[in-house]
Amino acid sequence: MSSAGILEPGTRLGWAVKGIDFGRLAIACVMFGSLTSEAAAQAAPGAIRNHFDADAAMRAPAFFDFVVLGAPGDADWKVTPDFNPPSAPNDVSQTIPDRPDNSIAAALRRNVSLSDGRISVYLKKLKGRAGMVFRLVSERDFLVLLLDLDRGEAKLVSYREGKPTVLGSGKATFTTLWSMLAVELHGAEIRASWAGKPLLSASDPAPAAGRVGMATAGPGPVTFDEFLIEPAGEKPKP
Repeated sequence: MSSAGILEPGTRLGWAVKGIDFGRLAIACVMFGSLTSEAAAQAAPGAIRNHFDADAAMRAPAFFDFVVLGAPGDADWKVTPDFNPPSAPNDVSQTIPDRPDNSIAAALRRNVSLSDGRISVYLKKLKGRAGMVFRLVSERDFLVLLLDLDRGEAKLVSYREGKPTVLGSGKATFTTLWSMLAVELHGAEIRASWAGKPLLSASDPAPAAGRVGMATAGPGPVTFDEFLIEPAGEKPKP
């Protein structure tokens, strides 16, 4: 069988594979590059950027420990290829859909303890609750900010000796498939933003250095990308 016609002169980019519009492909590549550059540009010196693009697909992300907080429940974290994540080609997902409502699955960044600074992550608009856990001193003492990706309801909850207390709440709106959730920590003061706009503010009655990570609670698989840790006035541990 003749292979003639597989490579054909392109009217826009010189050569084209038959059946593929390389003009549109080039535009898509520029969009991918723009998202990646934007995410990378946000990382300050000394920050720890986790983009998952060097990790093996369908395996657990490297440099993370996995715990379940609150009610018992299974969890399974995997690096997942995606069509248009903030940094291509991978993002990371908690893949088990049927989880108990009060069970928090967390992926904690290894060898990092943070008291003050900024943490952020991109969340994909799916059903489920997703966000970040921080100032985790033990499995009974931590803070968690979770956003309902369907209804837009956000809650910041403090766990002390295993007892939850709501510190603040807010309402998010969705205009794109992916948006950034960010938290700034300055002593007792906590400020959270969604897509660059204020989401909630609260006071932590017992601020302390602790572990940080991505988190999800209850049913529904959720997807994360570009988890960024920016310590304030301290060098991150290697």
